Amino acid sequence: MRRLALLLVLAVMPVHLPASAQNAIRIGVIDAADGSTVKGAQLAARQINDAGGILAVDGATFSLAVVHTPPDNMDIAIANMRQASVVAVIGPKRDELVARYMLQLQALDVPVITPVTGDTTLLQATTNRIFRSRARASVTTAALADYLVNTLGFRTIRTVQLDRASTAALIRLANSLSPYGVSLSNTLVYEDEPAADAIARDIVESDPDLVAIYGPPLASAQVYNSMRAAGYRGALVYDQANDPAFVNIVPAADLAGIFAADTWSPSLRDAASEAFVLDYARAFGQLPDALAAASYDAVRAVAAAIADFGSPSENLATLSRFEGVQGQLNPAALLRGELSSNAVVTRLNDDGAPNVVARYRDGRPISEGAPLVARESPTPAPTPTPAPTSTPSGHTLVIQSTVQNVRSGPGLQFDVIGQLPRGTQARVLGATPDYAWLVIDFQGQWGWLASYLVETFGNRNLLPVIQPPASPTPAPTSTAAPSRDPDLVILQAQPPRIILDQPMTASITVHNQGLAAAGPFAIAASFQPGDRYAGLNSTGLNAGEQTTLQLSQTLSGETGPQSVVIVVDLNEQVAEGVAGEANNRAYAYSYIADRAILASGTTTVGIGNIDLDGYGNPDLSWTGSDLVALGLAGMYLMYNFNSIDQVHYDAIDTSQATLLALRIDLLRNAILGLRTADGHRAVLQPISATRGGTFTFDYRVYR
Repeated sequence: MRRLALLLVLAVMPVHLPASAQNAIRIGVIDAADGSTVKGAQLAARQINDAGGILAVDGATFSLAVVHTPPDNMDIAIANMRQASVVAVIGPKRDELVARYMLQLQALDVPVITPVTGDTTLLQATTNRIFRSRARASVTTAALADYLVNTLGFRTIRTVQLDRASTAALIRLANSLSPYGVSLSNTLVYEDEPAADAIARDIVESDPDLVAIYGPPLASAQVYNSMRAAGYRGALVYDQANDPAFVNIVPAADLAGIFAADTWSPSLRDAASEAFVLDYARAFGQLPDALAAASYDAVRAVAAAIADFGSPSENLATLSRFEGVQGQLNPAALLRGELSSNAVVTRLNDDGAPNVVARYRDGRPISEGAPLVARESPTPAPTPTPAPTSTPSGHTLVIQSTVQNVRSGPGLQFDVIGQLPRGTQARVLGATPDYAWLVIDFQGQWGWLASYLVETFGNRNLLPVIQPPASPTPAPTSTAAPSRDPDLVILQAQPPRIILDQPMTASITVHNQGLAAAGPFAIAASFQPGDRYAGLNSTGLNAGEQTTLQLSQTLSGETGPQSVVIVVDLNEQVAEGVAGEANNRAYAYSYIADRAILASGTTTVGIGNIDLDGYGNPDLSWTGSDLVALGLAGMYLMYNFNSIDQVHYDAIDTSQATLLALRIDLLRNAILGLRTADGHRAVLQPISATRGGTFTFDYRVYR
């Protein structure tokens, strides 16, 4: 134990000692000793100390010390940060590490500033102490899309996807292009050695303005070389064009002109950025990267936060127009936890170096050499959103009411943070698991809209599921006296899943919460998909009583989450008073429209074969360490779902079911889309798996 304690202390020895130990404060960095995140932090701390340190509002002066620990073992790294009594932590830089250790990082009880760019990473935070020092990936992708369409005028764009890991990036590009009326045509190849020549011929024949390649550098280089050899002369987007595995294979002449998007580039031509590049190069003998710039900005932002009264985390969140190397940081106007909305679009020059060709902040292009004042650009006129296709497309909503409230969470109990007028279009960023509420970017924060009040366009199956914030605790109020008039309200509706193409019955519980009896009334709803109307007349309901009424219909169309308004007292036969009349259209029934099910349940199996659909041909085999697809069966990981209950028939894309085996460690928290050996669509959610023992799972097989 003594040796372990000594190792912990040694691992967090400051790499830059302060001038005055008693007035030193430490900032921790989770990164390798020679990593650019550490170096950016060191440079910022050194410059702050050389300028006299941090002058607090009470007159005290502090110097900064940077302590670092590698991310190889995050349990030890977090223990090191706690042992060092740091005032803030920068890192780690990988999305998966932040997600996996979110609870432990939050438990440090200091601001944790990570340079990760994954769109949903910060959504897992349950405290206000997790921050992001770089713009999230959807911001940089939106900048790239704007430049490609509005500046270069590209309209036909092909994508080539060479691995599953790039699915999220591909969806981001599709969503970013959708508002401009540009849809993607995608070539999906999940192979170690893709048929590059065949892909190239197909691309040349379609003659697109631009091709975006997503995948590992080696395979991407092979496909790109084949495209050029086949005669493709259009533009290319590839975000790893500086990787040696790509550069060493692609001829130098073909590197020029490749586009990419990032949060910062050393080729920016403003005074703050150029000074940082020069200082960094003098200190470390190399050019900084975007991680170094983000770390440098993070340390300076932390210094500003701890110099003021109050919580450093709260001070960070309320920083306004803070000038950083990446550009202006304005967390007070952004989503909680976001420090930056700065993005750049780069193009490789004739020597293979990335030159900045466009710069963006808050989604708007700004002058590259003028980082302080944004240059307003005209907003492109809305264009019709294309109908959903089999390739990823954007998801757009249009306000249908005269004015619709935008709320801070998915429910009427959440505060109204603004309103949108009829006809307003907005890009949907995500939805609740049942699709009852949609999320948009509203004035720099998540804005929630009830889906049944808007018209939507696009493939909802590709929307990420966004977990709602905690419900606000209402202030204690006196209980309102029941209305002296009858007051009809709907309490609930069932079932949560409706099967298409067969008669269905929705059971509606109606309650009279008033003090007078209600005479005859009607209830009705237009069920989706298909906009099928169903109504029913009731003979009445005494005061305080409730009854269950049933609406029947047969629905047809695409499967997926639906939310419809059930109207009570449809014909306004009951005099309910002002309050009673106001809640007659307040109940939204959320359900999943789905196909008929062949087999489902929860099953525990031992080592051996598994026949999911009961047709006699085994679909899977549990080996005790791997789940293996048999015969014509295949699997794939469904990233946009948190539970099997959210999955429906059309969400399962059997063309992606190319996995033949999954290790036991990949089964945890996984949702698997399946093609059975007999060709049925299926979904499976592992519950538990014991190495060398049993495998327990929920599953559903469709007819």
